[in-house]
Amino acid sequence: MKFTPLSSKDFEYLCDIYEAEKYDSQAELLEDWRELGDMFPDSRILLTLDNLGQAQYTSMHSKGSHDLDETEGYDLSSLDAICFEDGEHVGYLSSKSEFFIRLGNFEKLCKESSLERIFQEKNLLLNDESLSELISAQENWLSILDDSIYAFRAIVNKAEDSLAAFPNGYFSSDLNPFENHALCRHLRVNYGYSLMGIGASYLALLRESQLSPSQASDLTDILLKLYGEKAMSWIELVMNKKEESQHVLVLRYTE
Repeated sequence: MKFTPLSSKDFEYLCDIYEAEKYDSQAELLEDWRELGDMFPDSRILLTLDNLGQAQYTSMHSKGSHDLDETEGYDLSSLDAICFEDGEHVGYLSSKSEFFIRLGNFEKLCKESSLERIFQEKNLLLNDESLSELISAQENWLSILDDSIYAFRAIVNKAEDSLAAFPNGYFSSDLNPFENHALCRHLRVNYGYSLMGIGASYLALLRESQLSPSQASDLTDILLKLYGEKAMSWIELVMNKKEESQHVLVLRYTE
């Protein structure tokens, strides 16, 4: 397995991070992702995808704009000593012992989002350029990975809850972190897709079983609502994927 513990941190993270260099094989990356997940049955593993530096930057701003690291109302007695200075909390989150605070704030805001609100409030309609990019990403999702890949070990129950470890979606035209969560939750519950990773523009989800004809029809309708009629050629590619047991769905969550 290529993933090793992250040796240095340019950003503050609240969970264990592993890193690997870019893969040449989709099957190999999936195998290593699963192996890392098997090592930690209490956790979900979230991979970074496209443009790691930009994703780190927008994640930092997303956390700040939504007050995801607000400590008010939380019992801080169990936090590590490094979280305090002169008996007072330092005012920002910086240790694994504080992840429950981020997760709690994240979950509260997730309750305000739904797929219906995404349809009503966001416009992800594809133009020719974005359609071409999405098709390329769907055909070979390794092509959108940065040279370095991070894997966040988030101690959560559901795959989409791992977004609390690396919340993204900062600009007003993007799906925000909670809309990304609502979309991923709907795709997991109704179509068996589990979130694998997030980047500066893309989400990647994996399903382990074949869609039924009714599921395929319903999913087509959802994707058309999200991306518009121009997306049909990409949707056909999604539905005609032959390797059903290892099917990765790549979604764009930015305008």
